Order: sequence, then structure tokens, then C-alpha cells
Amino acid sequence: MKKRLISLSILVVVHGLLVSCNLPLIQPQTPPEGTPNMTLTAFFDTSFNIPPTITPAQPGAEVSPTAALNPTSTVVTNTPIPTFTSQPTILLPTQLTPTRTNTPGVKQRGGKLMKAAYLDTTPVMDGTYAEWVEDTYKYAIPYVVFQPKNWTGMEDLEGAFAAGWDNKYLYISVKVTDDVFAQNRSGEMMYQGDSVEVLIDADLAGDFSSSELTKDDYQIGISPGNPDKGIKPEVYFWYPTGSKGTQTKVLVASLFESNPIYRVEVGIPWSLLGITPEKGLRIGFAVSVNDNDKPAENLQQTMISTAQYRNFLDPTTWGELVLEK
Repeated sequence: MKKRLISLSILVVVHGLLVSCNLPLIQPQTPPEGTPNMTLTAFFDTSFNIPPTITPAQPGAEVSPTAALNPTSTVVTNTPIPTFTSQPTILLPTQLTPTRTNTPGVKQRGGKLMKAAYLDTTPVMDGTYAEWVEDTYKYAIPYVVFQPKNWTGMEDLEGAFAAGWDNKYLYISVKVTDDVFAQNRSGEMMYQGDSVEVLIDADLAGDFSSSELTKDDYQIGISPGNPDKGIKPEVYFWYPTGSKGTQTKVLVASLFESNPIYRVEVGIPWSLLGITPEKGLRIGFAVSVNDNDKPAENLQQTMISTAQYRNFLDPTTWGELVLEK
């Protein structure tokens, strides 16, 4: 009986102690309002893995040759573009001709040196250089610089040109022998049909060693048009981008002889190029011809050029034209 009373007394004492201390043995503690459970938040929070916003490149800048050589980089012996959505010819050189010096004290770029003679009589814009070719120099366009697998020989595509000048214009006339004529496009897309391209570095002395396009470098397209489809002859500037578009100030004419020959003739105002012409002036220069042998399609199948290692993005591969008088 005593043992039972002692046990009961002990239980009563223990209970009293527990109540008086108010220990949280069973009830969970709630954190103060507004305080997150940082352990769980850190564990499940993925915001730390979100990358910062990437700002895209701003439009309107000149296309840098380095960036453009993805312009699209197919190793072709060459022609955009550019993001040129329609970049006409991109040919990448496999090697470069060493710089030569033909005249004491005068450096020359690696490509061909060609000459344009002064013309005392203004040429008639009829598509042919018949009345002035004897007064200047005539050059072949001998190098296959784009998709050589599509060129089957000189009967497929060959060309020749002559250049002359006076105080207002640079005259260029090109004779093309092409077994199949195909031109369905105009403007920016004319290179997808039979057409001519002229490259001009208007400030050769100022950027002689520069392998990048600048605002004085011109890529000019010349279309003979297509009378059967109502497409007129046209001159289009791809570069520099500030001059991009059809150039109505350029004189242009074409002539279709008996198949397979067509001719184009242009007079490019020196003022458009920012050049004051004079005897002995040298400019970067190359003439090329685009070929499409599939009249039902629009594509650039091959190209021939005066520049063996033509890369339109690299003016040092173009060659030179010197004005004689």
C-alpha cells in the first residue's frame, strides 16, 4: 500500500514540473510571419540557373569579312553574304599570289595588273566595245573560281573584257560566250542567272594591305536582262551597303548576238565611286561572270574571273586596273 502511494506521489510531482515549465514537446513551432524556410527555398529555387538576357547584334553595321566568312563559308574558289540573305559569290582562296613590284617604287597587289586607256570619243552605249576596243586593251576572263565541277569547258562559259575611261566615266564592256542563256531574276538576285560582276577598290593607296571590305570597296552586278521575259539590263550595287540597290546613274546596255554570245557595256560615273580620275591612278579591280545553265531554275552554278584566287570579301585578291593616257 505504501509503494502504491509513493508511485502515485512521484507521478503527481513529475506532472506538476512539466506543466510549470511549459516545454514544447509535441506542438511544432511556426516561424515568424513573412520569414521563408530558407533551406527548402534554396533547395528548390531554380532562378540561380537562368542565364542573363543575350543582346543580339545591332543591324546596319558593315558586314565584317571575318563574320561573313561564315557569310557563308563554302570553299569555292569564290562569290553574299551577307546575312546577305542573298550573298552573291563567296570564293575562298586556297593560296595567294605573292605581292609583286612591276614598277620601281610601286607596290602591286597579288592579282593581275590590267590597263584602261583614255578615250577621246565617248563610247556609244550599244552593248559592244567594237568602236573603242582598238583604242585600249582586251583581257580574257580565264579562271574558274566557283563550283569548277559545273564548268565543262570554254564552250560552256568563257569571257573577255576591255576597259576605258574619260573624265566622267569608267567604261567596261564584257563579251560572254555561254552555251545556255538563263536569266529570270533582277536586282539583288541577278547573280542567280547569267550576269557579270565587277569589283572595285576605289582607294587602293589608302588601304593597300587591308584584307577587309571598307566603304570604298564596291561589288557591282551587271545583268544583260532577258528580252524574252521583259527583263531589262540593270546595274546593282551589293557593296558598300550604304550604296546598295539598283544604280540608275550607271549607263548600261546589252547586246545578244547569235547564240551563244551576249555582251554588256557600262559607264560607271567616277562620282559614284568617289574617284577623281587621272593618268596613272590605280584601283583594285576584277571582272567575273556568273553562269546558270538551267533556265527553269534560279541558281549560280559557276563563275569565271580575272582574279585566280578571287574572294570578294578580301580586296587583296582582286587585282588592279591602272588608268593610262
